[in-house]
Amino acid sequence: MTKWDFSAAVVVVDAYLDDHVPLSLKVRALYDVGSSAIIVGDPDERLQHRTALEGGQLWLTPELGTAEIAEQICTVADADRRDRPALDDAGPRFTDRELQIMAAYTSRRAPTAKALARSLGISIDTTRSHLRSGRRKYENAGVDVGSRQRLQQALVDDGYVVDIDRWSELARW
Repeated sequence: MTKWDFSAAVVVVDAYLDDHVPLSLKVRALYDVGSSAIIVGDPDERLQHRTALEGGQLWLTPELGTAEIAEQICTVADADRRDRPALDDAGPRFTDRELQIMAAYTSRRAPTAKALARSLGISIDTTRSHLRSGRRKYENAGVDVGSRQRLQQALVDDGYVVDIDRWSELARW
């Protein structure tokens, strides 16, 4: 692990930003470079739990007033960063690339493995290898992920990605 000399002490992240990187992976990466991630978004128990496991420091809801949000951000900035909790019962532990690829593969855009490989600038074999590895980790944990839909549901259940119905409810698409 490398602590970069240009990492911010605190980074505020939109919980429902629609891009190619799942929230849990953003929080993990920020933690790994020494930043404290504060997540802003409507509450979602599964996402909140997963981001806490990945090192998220605080979850703020949009209903809080500006002054309270600023105060809580300052509190996190002034405090020592909390350690990640133990991941004993957190389910399978995926590499960054496995998680990124599985999340994109099961997204509402549902690209083919070939299109996904092209967009990430990696080979189709590498893409398929990460998909197989991630699926194998779930299967070893007793989770049936034999179809794209079941893989997506497993990722949702574990708080790695947002359910499409939740996206629609938030009108974020």
